[in-house]
Amino acid sequence: MTDFPRLTRVQRERLLGIVSARFRIAALRPFQADVIARLLSGQSVLAVVSTGAGKSLCYQLPALYWEEPVLVVSPLVALMHYQEERMAELNIQARALTGQLSQTQQKDVLTSWENGALHLLYVAPERLFEDRFRALLKRVPPKLLVVDEAHCISEWGYDFRPNYRRIRAFRDWVGSPQLLALTATATDRVKADIRWHLTAESEPFTLVQGPVDRPNIFLAVETAESPVAQRRRVGELAKGSTGAVVVYAGSRRATERWAEYLGRHLREPVAAYHAGLDAVIRRSIEHKFSRRQIRVVTATTAFGMGIDRGDIRAVVHVAVPESLDAYYQEIGRAGRDGQPASAIMVVQPIDVYRRERWIREDRPDPQWVQTVLDRIERQPLERAVIWEVEDGDVRPAVLFSVLEDRGLVSIGSAPTGLRVMRLREIGPHVQAVAHRLDQFWRERQTLFAAMLQYLDAPGCRRQMLLQYYGQSTPGTQRCCDQCVTKGGVSGLQRPDLSLIDRLRAWRLNRARQQGVEPYIVLSDRDLVGLAVKRPQDAAALSRCRGMGPKRLKRYGAELLELLRETRGDDGESGLTALDPTSARDRSIWHFRAGTPWERVVDDVGRSASTVRRYLTDWIQSSPEAEWASYVGQWFSDEEYQLMSALMQKLGSARLRPLFEAASGRFGFDQWDVARAVFLRRAHVQERY
Repeated sequence: MTDFPRLTRVQRERLLGIVSARFRIAALRPFQADVIARLLSGQSVLAVVSTGAGKSLCYQLPALYWEEPVLVVSPLVALMHYQEERMAELNIQARALTGQLSQTQQKDVLTSWENGALHLLYVAPERLFEDRFRALLKRVPPKLLVVDEAHCISEWGYDFRPNYRRIRAFRDWVGSPQLLALTATATDRVKADIRWHLTAESEPFTLVQGPVDRPNIFLAVETAESPVAQRRRVGELAKGSTGAVVVYAGSRRATERWAEYLGRHLREPVAAYHAGLDAVIRRSIEHKFSRRQIRVVTATTAFGMGIDRGDIRAVVHVAVPESLDAYYQEIGRAGRDGQPASAIMVVQPIDVYRRERWIREDRPDPQWVQTVLDRIERQPLERAVIWEVEDGDVRPAVLFSVLEDRGLVSIGSAPTGLRVMRLREIGPHVQAVAHRLDQFWRERQTLFAAMLQYLDAPGCRRQMLLQYYGQSTPGTQRCCDQCVTKGGVSGLQRPDLSLIDRLRAWRLNRARQQGVEPYIVLSDRDLVGLAVKRPQDAAALSRCRGMGPKRLKRYGAELLELLRETRGDDGESGLTALDPTSARDRSIWHFRAGTPWERVVDDVGRSASTVRRYLTDWIQSSPEAEWASYVGQWFSDEEYQLMSALMQKLGSARLRPLFEAASGRFGFDQWDVARAVFLRRAHVQERY
């Protein structure tokens, strides 16, 4: 029997009666009981619980218990309509107020709320600021305000929605009702952002953290050497699945290509789902998939939150997600019925390169910020304008939120999905806004570094995933590909970005000489293959993709010279194989992945001074292209120039004179790393 330690016996008996009679379940899960007991005791709660664990019941049950209305803010129309249909099956009065309803239907929903005929009302955040809706909710406020998918409120999260940041203003307007925020994933930074943007400064806001682990989901990462091999493997997984399959691709176009291929291969209907489809078409796909009329869907991240199909047996990724949070949210849609399911990533090395490159090139600069602000300032003040956000570019959304936080612009949405802004005096805020955007970009790098760590995990992937969320679990057997092979699965092959950049520069120069497009010289896929395999002689080069006899004769000597430049001082390749049982090698793997320093020390389990010695040794023994970006965590280029000048003047044998000469501006640990860089560069200069 479920325990509610904070409630009276009468309250417990009534709750359990509702659970049995209305929801037809024997008992609640521990986290559900904890959240509900806190709500019934008058507390506001942030609940972070895994996908598919039953978060919705945490507000549905109180709504029935109180017999007072609950307002649920949700990011997706599909999610709202699914919940509405689910509640209708249980004879619970719930409506979704969406733009798909006619004006008459919308008016009927509002009348039902005003008359107290609804237990639950689902709305999008944009609805909160419609005049008629706000006036009604001012007169008839909700007993509880629920913010579903609350991570959307945080610009530090993986699914940022600027309109979510306006919920607090609405909550203040309707009298600050009790609050329940729900999400499946949230880092400490995202949790703090949720609290900041939803509650008053001193308002109690209790955190309830449920279990992250989904032990019925088998985890695996596989490398495909070519598009043909990737298609073949994904087709095998889809064909061999005993239940439904969701294939997550990286773009709208890719979902359509995968749907076309899998439809031919499986000889059954396969639907492509993405945000570019008409709302009616998306709704039709969701409806057919939920009702088992379609077994396989290829999709972008737009698909999933509105779906609660229990027999999804495989979630397959054919593109690398940008963060572990996004990945975990997506794989959590598998095996919701508790039966065995798989989450398998089947990607090519070029997929990893593309994601790394996109993030790197998305870094916003002051000139970009200035250009955007100039465009905004040319508009009449306090006048609604339309701003179309380019697909896939997250910078404008974050820029808008920064401007709104500073009171410079108010942001809404039009029915078309475009941004609508009301402008105020902006003034000289370029540097401050650019700094904020740069912080966001650096956080994206950190999140992707954790994703790379998962791909290259030398041990159990489940343990690594749980550690990311600060949880642990007893060892399980055969829970991931690493456990099945006892660590024998090699990490995903990842190319060196700096090497690819050099190869691309060579290719561009060659293309200009010949008057052709760069891909005629060598495709991106061929370049990435060279960067992964790093052939060191003509025989090895001839075995690489795209290197036929003509190209080998024409470009072979130049390519080998470029590839040989990446070798270390000892004649070994700069990226030698690493031993996952070695603390030193694990540290080097983290350095290469760009993992933040504090996280490296925690993961390796050695003292900071020991891990720093691994770092300085690596710097002095490896090509600068490998470590140049990582030392940026220790000092800027300008700071290093100052430190280098002092070492040239005073020598580098002792650190204290350097520390004192800089008046303590840099710590001894920074001097230690800077000295390694200084000595390495001096050594290279001596050789050449």
